[in-house]
Amino acid sequence: MAGLSLSVLFVILVVSAFPPACYVHGISCIETERIALLSIKAGIQRSNNQSLFFSSWIGYDCCNWKGVSCNHESWHVIKLDLHHYPSNITYNYEIPPSKLNSSLIQLHHLKHLDLSMNNFKGFPIPDFIGSLANLEYLNLSFTGFSGIIPHTLGNLTSLRYLDLSSYYNYQFLQANDLHWLSGMTSLHHLDLSGVDLSNVHGWLHQINMLPSLLVLRLPYARLQDGGINHDTIFSHLNLTSLYLLDLSHNFDLNITLPQWLFNLTSLVYLDLSHNQIHGSIPETIVNLVHLQVLDLSETIMFGKLPESIGNLRRLQHLRMQKSGIIGRLPESLGKLHSLRELDLSRNNISGTLPKSIGNLCKLRTLDLTSNFFNGGVDDLLNGLSNCTENKKSIRHGSISEDMDGLIQLSLGSNRFNGTIPDSLGKLSKLRTLDLPANSFIGTLTEHHFANLTDLSYMDFSYNLLQLNVPKDWVPPFDANGIMLCSCRIGTAFPAWLKTQTHLNDICLSDAGISGNVPTWFWDLSYLSSLNISHNNLSGTLPPSIEGLFTIDLSSNKFEGLIPKIEVDFLDAIDLSNNSISGPIPSFFSLAESIEVFSLANNHISGSIPLFFCNLTSLVLLDLSNNNMSGGLPQCGRQTSSLAILDLSNNNLMGSIPNGIVSLPSLRSLHLERNGFSGNLPLSLKNANQLVVLDIGENKLSGIIPSWIGSLVSLVVLRLRSNLFKGSIPEQLLKLSSLKVLDLAQNNLSGAIFPHSFGGFKAMHTERSQLLIPKYDQVGIFNNASFFGGFLPTYNYLESLVISAKGRQTEYTKVLFLVTSIDLSCNRLSGEFPDELTSLHGLIFLNLSNNLLNGKLPKNIGDMNQLESLDLSINNFSGIIPPSISALNFLGHLNLSHNNLSGKIPSGNQLQTLDASAFFYNDGLCGFPLSDCTSETPAQGPLHGGNQDGNQDLFDNLWFYIGLASGFIVGFWMIILFIMMKKSRRISYFRSIDKVYDWIYVKLVIHSRRLKSILRKRN
Repeated sequence: MAGLSLSVLFVILVVSAFPPACYVHGISCIETERIALLSIKAGIQRSNNQSLFFSSWIGYDCCNWKGVSCNHESWHVIKLDLHHYPSNITYNYEIPPSKLNSSLIQLHHLKHLDLSMNNFKGFPIPDFIGSLANLEYLNLSFTGFSGIIPHTLGNLTSLRYLDLSSYYNYQFLQANDLHWLSGMTSLHHLDLSGVDLSNVHGWLHQINMLPSLLVLRLPYARLQDGGINHDTIFSHLNLTSLYLLDLSHNFDLNITLPQWLFNLTSLVYLDLSHNQIHGSIPETIVNLVHLQVLDLSETIMFGKLPESIGNLRRLQHLRMQKSGIIGRLPESLGKLHSLRELDLSRNNISGTLPKSIGNLCKLRTLDLTSNFFNGGVDDLLNGLSNCTENKKSIRHGSISEDMDGLIQLSLGSNRFNGTIPDSLGKLSKLRTLDLPANSFIGTLTEHHFANLTDLSYMDFSYNLLQLNVPKDWVPPFDANGIMLCSCRIGTAFPAWLKTQTHLNDICLSDAGISGNVPTWFWDLSYLSSLNISHNNLSGTLPPSIEGLFTIDLSSNKFEGLIPKIEVDFLDAIDLSNNSISGPIPSFFSLAESIEVFSLANNHISGSIPLFFCNLTSLVLLDLSNNNMSGGLPQCGRQTSSLAILDLSNNNLMGSIPNGIVSLPSLRSLHLERNGFSGNLPLSLKNANQLVVLDIGENKLSGIIPSWIGSLVSLVVLRLRSNLFKGSIPEQLLKLSSLKVLDLAQNNLSGAIFPHSFGGFKAMHTERSQLLIPKYDQVGIFNNASFFGGFLPTYNYLESLVISAKGRQTEYTKVLFLVTSIDLSCNRLSGEFPDELTSLHGLIFLNLSNNLLNGKLPKNIGDMNQLESLDLSINNFSGIIPPSISALNFLGHLNLSHNNLSGKIPSGNQLQTLDASAFFYNDGLCGFPLSDCTSETPAQGPLHGGNQDGNQDLFDNLWFYIGLASGFIVGFWMIILFIMMKKSRRISYFRSIDKVYDWIYVKLVIHSRRLKSILRKRN
């Protein structure tokens, strides 16, 4: 016993004299690891507000430092958590990048390493991390590490969690293969989001070697096929334990929906959205009995939802917006009693809603926007409101259950009809109510909103609804957005808007309101978007308007000057179609973010300010139909965002500047009905995005240049009523998208396109083959269809004046359906081109008032879409081809003043035409002219016998004498009158052009009548 006591005493003395490194005076830390931690800290850079993180890293007790954990037996560091959560999830380039010190390998026992959200930008992942053999958790997400992922990470065979995810728009990290994963047989969680895997071939097979994998995240990884399509190559599927699979946002992943996915019966979360996955959802989806989240948004499935989808009883989120779903919804959807979110927006689903959807009492979000649903919504709203009532009774019975009700209801842009039931007002949890662009009818009363206390946004726009609430109505909600465009809300400005103290967005467009806008309305402090257009509002605008991002006061009766507007954050302003006068104020020069500027159809005067050239965000500038004068500013590339420029119908003059027509984004240019002169600017040939070019009714001269054929995107080319001369360039035939060509009333000569018309491919398509565009708001679709999806939301309707059917018509909403060629009132010669008949989609054709001759083509009836054909006042001869009777749509025909002969063909449509269509052709007969069996050939009304002819001859002579003398006297009186004022001179020269055209036509008509009379006398 004595010996034992001496031994114990010896041990105590030794321990007292030489304490172990793991415990000195109560300090729990390994000294070498403490020094390693301080070296790691020295390389980590943090912002000032994060410097407190390392404030505890003092002294010797490193196991109590923030982010450090030790084993309580060995005192070795086993966890190092240095994650950094900056206020903005982005790389802060003002802070120098961090550098990971190699002292990390001194932490041999480390199991958990988290360096996420630190900035190691510019450095690769260090190889030495692969030496930490005991690591089970490694998180290097959003660290900015770049380059190839080191294969040494494959040495971490104990790893259970690996996160190398990166910012999706940076993709610093990349991999050439994933073979290094094969040794991580214990890996449960793998996240390579944002890592560039485009060069990894067979990535799926390499990941299939991980039998313990539970979570696989590969979004934004630029995945290629990788064998995912080959179902048969999986002789053994190791991923049977997988419960989360995210392959979303791999936009080049062009595959058929793989069938082996539906063998992953443990899946709880499946996200394949934003890929080019195609096919249809098979009935075998029923195998995924544990599935709670299914996201196939923005894929190209193009199939119906299978009936078996109703057996996924645990499904909580079904997202399939813009995925090509067609047909009707299965009734089995009503079995998904756990469903909280159903998003099927922007598909091609049709038919009525299944009644069973009203039974989905846990539904929080229902979004069916932009489909083709029809029928009423009574069953849906009554069913969901009953859910709310049942939950109230359950709540009173103290039953613990999910009591959330419907929060979002979005049914806009469909074909729903009927009335909206009062049961809407029972959806007490509703925050978003979005029902625009349907065919709902009836009246909305205060009962529809009775319990909607949480309502934040409502949109009933573009229906046939009327809001009928008491004058003293106080809504139960305080909304951020109220959209009642085209809803009738009464003639008085709604006083209940006073109660909406947090209103951001409001649309009362086309609501039938009249009178003045009350002053309190302009004082709504939170208002940022305002649309009260298309009403009968009058008076002057307030002295100043502040705080608004978008302003639309168009199509009212506002008068006075443009008010002072706060432009710091102004995005769009539309004051068009009012009676606003005065110049454009200079404070708009500070509107750096403005995209839309429209003052069309007012009384704006003065010149176009130069500051428009400096508004670099400007996309739409419309100053048409005003009193603006002067020339155009010489803008440069600084206005490169400008896409639509409309300055038509003003008093502008001078040459067209080179800079303003060569803008790279310019799609629509309207300069018609001004006084521009000179040649077409050479820089116009660089406007290769131009879709509409209308510079008609000016004083432009010279030839039509051959480089105009390089404007390959042109749909409309209108050079009407100018002074162009020379021949029509053959290069026009390169404009394969051209649908409207108007070169009328110029001095063009020569033959009409001596080569094939096959270049005008857009005129070959018949109307029945055209795709009618789908639109979200009434009228707005026109831009989307005309510009190929460009600018579908800006409040600008492309319009064009077309001369057809004997009159001028302005086309807007149906402009995309129009195809027209008008070469009238020139000096064109030669024959009718046979190739013209290949334009099967042509609707209007006008070649009148030229010098064309020869016979009409035999196959003229091939132009079977023609509604208007005018070949009058030419020298065509021969018979009218019988095929013309095949023109079943023809509503206007004019073949008068030619040398046609023979019997007029018969046909259903021809029988409805007026006789004047055939006047002044010597040899024509048959209905509707005189019968061909008559001794006297059928003539026009002035082609009588010799006595009448002599009388006509004298009448014509006196007509010309009177015309000449009157012209001489009137000319000098006008000269004296117009010399007094500049504006009179401008108006005169415009008028003289029109008089010239009228005189020219009269001379041609009467000269031909005279020739006809003289021939008969001879």
